[in-house]
Amino acid sequence: MSNDDLRDQLTTLHNELEKAKTLAPEDRDMLGNLMSEMIRIAQGNLRQESHHETMREQLERKAGEFDLDHPRLAGVVRQLLDSLGKMGI
Repeated sequence: MSNDDLRDQLTTLHNELEKAKTLAPEDRDMLGNLMSEMIRIAQGNLRQESHHETMREQLERKAGEFDLDHPRLAGVVRQLLDSLGKMGI
């Protein structure tokens, strides 16, 4: 998985966040912060493994929470998790 692919998936996530009008503000903020961290990863500016695990755990938990109310968003988060896994993150 290339950094360009990761950026494309982050763009998709951003678009889904825009569509999810009923998403709680704290969930929107948390995902926004994680997206910023992933952008830094894609740019090669962040490589602390323990930090990635925490980010991954947060994304996995949110994907499960979004299954019912925001299934498309949950799917995008899972695709992003798969991509991060392929990158070794």
